[in-house]
Amino acid sequence: MTPPRRHLWIAAAIWAVLSIVGAVLVAGIQIIPVIASREAGIENSAFVLLAVLSVPVLMFVVVGLAYSAIWFRANGDEADGPPIHGHRGFQAAWLGISFALVIGLFAYGAAGLVDIRGAQTADFEVQVSAEQWAWHFTYPSTGATSKELHIPVGQRVHIVINSDDVIHSFWVPAFGIKQDAVPGRTTEIYVTATVAGTYPGLCAELCGFGHTNMRFTTVVSNRAALKAWLRKQKPGSEGSQPPPSGSESAS
Repeated sequence: MTPPRRHLWIAAAIWAVLSIVGAVLVAGIQIIPVIASREAGIENSAFVLLAVLSVPVLMFVVVGLAYSAIWFRANGDEADGPPIHGHRGFQAAWLGISFALVIGLFAYGAAGLVDIRGAQTADFEVQVSAEQWAWHFTYPSTGATSKELHIPVGQRVHIVINSDDVIHSFWVPAFGIKQDAVPGRTTEIYVTATVAGTYPGLCAELCGFGHTNMRFTTVVSNRAALKAWLRKQKPGSEGSQPPPSGSESAS
């Protein structure tokens, strides 16, 4: 008969190996499919950390259940097993580790939120107006409007959001940002795009029959290409011409 302590050491060894292998595999995953902004990079790091820390917890449960099911399965003896008493050391370690994880993740998350919020200053501003079921973008520097969102790469952008009717939600998945558009209230968000290109945006709040079609295109280009595009737009018009060639490269 295998001594109880040996069972614990065997299970602990299996748990350690699986936890290390799982953590290594998870640590190399990019959880956000497309990362095109500084903010999305911060969020992806947080998701990866949560996934890595969850692996040992998952393996603790899986190994405990699987090892017990294999080694201590019923063998025809239906008598009650020996009584189990609490272990103060184990209980203290369990509470201590859980407390440390919660506080540590809270501190990490708070620091990440502060980092994402950043300084309330920007190099470029766009005003966003939402309605059932369309988006309108205004550029205060020129007064031009468009149905596409055009922003510069590598510069901090201030996005001011309003709604003309019901609650909508401005979301560009590749930027890792989402902000509600609330009737009668101005909301705002900041983003720094890091990769030039074209990215889809959409409404992330159920807002009526046309909700699924409430989409827009975000174009990230270098500052020169953006200025050239803005010069072609007439104030008050909703032009959607693509930026000049070369806008896909960072400045």
